[in-house]
Amino acid sequence: MNRLTFWYGFLLVIVFASCKPEPATVTETPDPIFQPKGGMADLVYNPMRSDGTLDSSYLPVLTWKEDQFDFGTLFEGDIVTHDFEFTNTGTAPLLITRATSTCGCTIPEWPRKPVPPDSTSSIRVKFNSLHKEGGQKKVVTIFANTFPNTTTVTIQGKVEIKK
Repeated sequence: MNRLTFWYGFLLVIVFASCKPEPATVTETPDPIFQPKGGMADLVYNPMRSDGTLDSSYLPVLTWKEDQFDFGTLFEGDIVTHDFEFTNTGTAPLLITRATSTCGCTIPEWPRKPVPPDSTSSIRVKFNSLHKEGGQKKVVTIFANTFPNTTTVTIQGKVEIKK
C-alpha cells in the first residue's frame, strides 16, 4: 500500500508541475482584415476571412501572356523549349514554390525568388520527344501563393518518327 500511495503522489506532482497557466494577455489585431507587411509574412498571407469570404485586396495574381503553346510537328528525339511569360498583377509578391509536369519528358523551370507586384517573369518548359510518337499534350501545374494556389500551362504538338 505504501508503494501505491507513493506512485499516486509522484504522478500527481508530475501532472501539476507540468501544467502551466494561460498567458495573461493575448495580443489581437484591432483590424479584422489585417494585412501583414514585410518579411516572409508577405508570402504566407491567408486571404480567407473567418466568415469564409475571400479578402483579395492583398494577393499576388498570376496573369499569363499565354497559357498554351503548340509546338507543331517535330521529329522523335527533338527537344523543344518554350517560355511562358507571366505578370504578377496582384498587390503582393508572388512566390512559385514548385512546378510539376504530367510526364518526365517535360521539365519546367521557374523563378525561385519572389516576383514583385507589376513585374514580369517566365516559366521555361522543355519537352523531350525521345520515345514519343503521335499527338502529345503535356500539362505543367504551377504551385504558388495565389488563390487558388495552382494554375496550369499546356504544351502540345505532334511527334513524327524519323524515316
